[in-house]
Amino acid sequence: MANKCLIVDGNSLMYRAFFALPPMDSGGVPTNAVHGFLLMLLKAVEEYKPEYCVVAFDEKAPTFRHSMYEDYKANRPKTPDELVPQFDIIKELLSSMNIGIVSLMGYEADDLLGTISSRLSNKGYKSGLLTGDRDALQLVNENVSLLFTKKGISEIVMYTPNKVEEDYGVSSEQVTDWKGLMGDSSDNIPGIPGVGEKTAVKLLKQYGTMENVLSDAENIKGKLGERIRDNMDKARISKVLATIHTDVPIDIELDNWKTDNMGAGIDTLKKYRLNSIINRLQSLEGVEIPKEAVEKPIEWVDISGDYENALSVFDNSPIAIHIGEEYISLSQENINLRIALASGQISLFESAQGVTLSEALANIMPHIKQKLILHDSKAFYHMLNMRQINIPKTHWDTKLSAYLINPQEKSYALGAFAEENSAGVYKLYIQHKEELERLSMSKLYTDIELPLANVLFDMELAGFKVDTDVLKELGKEYSYDSDRLSEEIISSLGVGEFNLNSPKQISEVLFDKLKLPTRKKTSGGTYSTDAATLESLIDYHPAIRNILKYRQVSKLSGTYIEPMLKNVDSKNRIHTTFDQTATATGRISSNDPNLQTIPVRTELGREIRKAFIAKEGHVLIDGDYSQIELRILAHMSGDENMRLAFINGEDIHTQTASRVYGVPICDVTSDMRSSSKAINFGIVYGISDFGLAQNIGTTRKQAAEFIDSYLSHYPGVRDFMENAKKFGYDNGYAVTLYGRRRPLPELKSRNYHTRSFGERVAINTPIQGTAADIIKAAMVKVSSELKRLKKGARLILQVHDELLIECPIEEEEKVTELLKSCMENIIELSVPLICDVNMGKSWYETK
Repeated sequence: MANKCLIVDGNSLMYRAFFALPPMDSGGVPTNAVHGFLLMLLKAVEEYKPEYCVVAFDEKAPTFRHSMYEDYKANRPKTPDELVPQFDIIKELLSSMNIGIVSLMGYEADDLLGTISSRLSNKGYKSGLLTGDRDALQLVNENVSLLFTKKGISEIVMYTPNKVEEDYGVSSEQVTDWKGLMGDSSDNIPGIPGVGEKTAVKLLKQYGTMENVLSDAENIKGKLGERIRDNMDKARISKVLATIHTDVPIDIELDNWKTDNMGAGIDTLKKYRLNSIINRLQSLEGVEIPKEAVEKPIEWVDISGDYENALSVFDNSPIAIHIGEEYISLSQENINLRIALASGQISLFESAQGVTLSEALANIMPHIKQKLILHDSKAFYHMLNMRQINIPKTHWDTKLSAYLINPQEKSYALGAFAEENSAGVYKLYIQHKEELERLSMSKLYTDIELPLANVLFDMELAGFKVDTDVLKELGKEYSYDSDRLSEEIISSLGVGEFNLNSPKQISEVLFDKLKLPTRKKTSGGTYSTDAATLESLIDYHPAIRNILKYRQVSKLSGTYIEPMLKNVDSKNRIHTTFDQTATATGRISSNDPNLQTIPVRTELGREIRKAFIAKEGHVLIDGDYSQIELRILAHMSGDENMRLAFINGEDIHTQTASRVYGVPICDVTSDMRSSSKAINFGIVYGISDFGLAQNIGTTRKQAAEFIDSYLSHYPGVRDFMENAKKFGYDNGYAVTLYGRRRPLPELKSRNYHTRSFGERVAINTPIQGTAADIIKAAMVKVSSELKRLKKGARLILQVHDELLIECPIEEEEKVTELLKSCMENIIELSVPLICDVNMGKSWYETK
């Protein structure tokens, strides 16, 4: 580590991190660039092992290069609004970590990297330059290495003089000549027009320097020689612009740049909830953590054999158990079991020597009488169940509390929030308990989210009976239809064979060969052939309709039939996995396989539901909320016209059509009702006039008039929408009737489109989030009532606003009444909640 300094291009890393990572925030403040920056910085510190570290930033003012060349970097887009505030945050964090920060008016970060590395080199120090800018290749020498960031934030490549020449074909001393010849479009450096990277390398291999190339330009033949002769001034100014200065007037303060002081930043990192960075920082060799930031060491005590007496020291205090993710798979038997005392300072663990995970759990679990704290209780239940160990009652699940507090995180793995052991779980429990109370979400957590984990575990365990013969027959039908449609399409288009599964080839056939009207382009530059585009072209060629059918059949076969057949167990049941932490709205998702997305709007898709059946002697009972989101809107908005329509049992879509079109209810046509249905549900999702026009096939002007008419007849809805947006701007979040919060960092954006999205979320979250809370609360209630009956009926599936029960035939009437009563009375609204209940031997029959 001695005599090595890591010199960081702050702007380069911030931009790379911002565009590499999805949006994330801390209390409404964007932090994705900060998070990515620190990950790259700590990775470089870990690998390069510097004794010193300093970060250089650009100043906002123009540099000497702008004075030399007016168009320098003129093509650079404006800094994204969400990135701007993160520069102040990263500087605050770096200062707290005692990492040096340098900048100087009139110079770029590159020049500071060049100056610092040059001066340190003269004193015998080694330097590593951390940047994603190739200009820094010119600085590489025996004492200076380039740590080049590639592929997002995960890869750092070290360049030495040999590596530079090996990868680019020029030496580090030739980099400025190379740039002078070919220019640099990212900085708007012109170079010689028509001279690219390969040509520039070829010229330098032949001539050695750019000046030698220019001096011999008269002897260079053809277009190349002509271009060189006509653009010598551009080449020379380009080289000057690309040359990094190594004599900037700045002070070098090595004593203030020592990396062993980085641990001082832990409190500031906590402020921005950068827990994974804290974990990474604490694990770095040579980094001292201040005493005040270090908690009392945990004492780990071996309890092999004497479980009952060892556990008795916990008294009645809650205890935490954590088994590393690498060990939680059903077949893994290596031991990594830790049990933490309530104080978090003393922990017990089962000795690994000669003890399997199954043995350890079988010995320990029966002796646990205290309240149990876990991280991902559902996964823990599955692990115990596979080992035939009784499932305990969980007092707290920190994964679920983390989700409620931060519903927009990409991952809820323990390592993202705390130390990956049971002590970390316990500390998280203490933090989350206080935080949920502060956010007024304790009741939502204890009454719905926590017990729901048990309900989902039971549903996953139960699975759904499948008639594999029906699935196989459907697979054959889809395969036959696919082959038939393929032949008809190829024949109809008359352009020869091509790959129907390739959107690019379909685009070439339809738009390049057949010259059909184009609509929009994809990000790859080809004309789009998505469903909306093809539907707009149906009247232009008979093959278009068949292409749409072919895609539908192929998707049904590849996305549903084949995966489902692979997932059927020995009892012909499919066991999906439910995830209650996957969506910011609170909705439950399903995967492996996803049973929530089986199409229901087409007959072909609905056919798949025929394969899902009740087991012998049982029947399926389906409860489905009717227009739940509109009923929630009526309640939350208090709009009298909408409320009365639901209270009087009127068809809300027909009622809306009558008001919007200004006709008596008896004169409302099916088309009018259909358009009004789109308006009703569109309003819930904050639809624009443009979006509505596309949905109902009308002009944007007409759609705008429909929306205005709608809001004039339902003035309470207009007020609700405005109040929801104001609440979001004032508080930084949206909230459901149950108290679930969704942060709205988008409302702080300077970007209009981002802000508009935030406003739509502010309107939609109270409605859609409340609907999610209601179905979850209903699941907990229904499951509890079914267990109380002890008649063998059980919940097996949840899809959006629908619950499905597998029930013994003789209990059908009683369970039907139970399901309807639980779902309709789960919450008291100012309008009735209606649940449509149907029975059948298959899922298809229940609809």
